[in-house]
Amino acid sequence: MHNRSYPAGPLLFNLCRESRYGELSAETGVRVQHNRKSSDRVAFPLELLYGAYWNLQLGLGATLATAPRTIDEAEKSGDLRTVALYNVNQETLHLPAFAAKLSLDVPTGVRSRGVDTALKGIMTRSFGQLRTHLNVGYEFVGEAGGGERNGRYEDVVGAQYPVGYPRVFNTTVLADIFTQQSAHTGDANPTGIELGLRQQVAPLTVLDMGVETEFTGPAERTPFFATIGVSVGF
Repeated sequence: MHNRSYPAGPLLFNLCRESRYGELSAETGVRVQHNRKSSDRVAFPLELLYGAYWNLQLGLGATLATAPRTIDEAEKSGDLRTVALYNVNQETLHLPAFAAKLSLDVPTGVRSRGVDTALKGIMTRSFGQLRTHLNVGYEFVGEAGGGERNGRYEDVVGAQYPVGYPRVFNTTVLADIFTQQSAHTGDANPTGIELGLRQQVAPLTVLDMGVETEFTGPAERTPFFATIGVSVGF
């Protein structure tokens, strides 16, 4: 069975609002997943983020999900997730911005085994008000099941643009295309697109809304995801 865990949105909902040095923020939401060959699934993520130092953000979180809880993704419902994000440099006229992200999933969840480690490189380049993104990542699976891979790559290319510029700056549209190595050897890679909207409703509060589909992949690939999320700074 191929059922993806939250967050499936590899770009839109991993572009979290950066916590400034000393700032604490919280992110939560609801994600609905329509499955072809099993019951639909609802996930409830929660993550706390802290600006631990200049250009360094640390995070702690987990995701609870309804049945089916047995999924092929490394992250299971209830796993404890720790994250460290470091901005290597600021964008200049000649150099894109680069960041590195390290994530660890501790097997505290349902039918979860082994500590999973994910490394991701993030590149951002601006063209006027248009911001483009390239995410390249690899996940090392701590204890793979029968027929599952010990590691998987994920690549995402996307962009975001402020709606209403230069009159207003609080609404952003986002889009991306992604591909992820299949969980099982011999399966086609899940590949799809995302469309989303980001709305700043207060100086430290941001709402995210988006939809996603996988148009290639295993026969059990998920044809539709929908996400609503909120990020609040303190």
